[in-house]
Amino acid sequence: MHRNKPGADSKVTLPITPMLDMTFQLLFFFIINFHPADLEGQMDMALPSEDIKQAHDKKDVKPETRPEKDPVPEFPSDLTVRAITQGGANSEGKITALAVRTIEGKEEVVQVDSALKHLLKYLTDKRANLTNKDAIKVMGDGRLKVGYLVEVMDVCRKAGFKDVSLVPPEG
Repeated sequence: MHRNKPGADSKVTLPITPMLDMTFQLLFFFIINFHPADLEGQMDMALPSEDIKQAHDKKDVKPETRPEKDPVPEFPSDLTVRAITQGGANSEGKITALAVRTIEGKEEVVQVDSALKHLLKYLTDKRANLTNKDAIKVMGDGRLKVGYLVEVMDVCRKAGFKDVSLVPPEG
């Protein structure tokens, strides 16, 4: 058996510095790796119009005051550039043709070989006769890769259009 000496202190010394270091390292680790989840169940809400608020029954609501369901915003532009791809095994989602549609519905195909250079010249020439010289729409096929769509948008900006908007593919 071990006995303590009568004059020896039985104090335990705890080194606090390494514990603080480890605590701050753990704190730093959890702060860096913390990624809060997006808000779940977030809903866009709008206040009802004055006529709807004042109605006490559903039958009292005037039908012309009801808001439309999901109105699609329309951006005015005279031209729509459509990037077309074949989508086959060899195309890799590249642009195979470019077509420019006017506001009247007339569509002209831009030369396929080096299409982006020809598109820049075509849009620059067409822009002089447009009523809305700042806005243009860009539409891509569903199989078109995003990088090629961005190249078409860049060409539109180089041609002088400030408001380049994407529209969904047809059909």
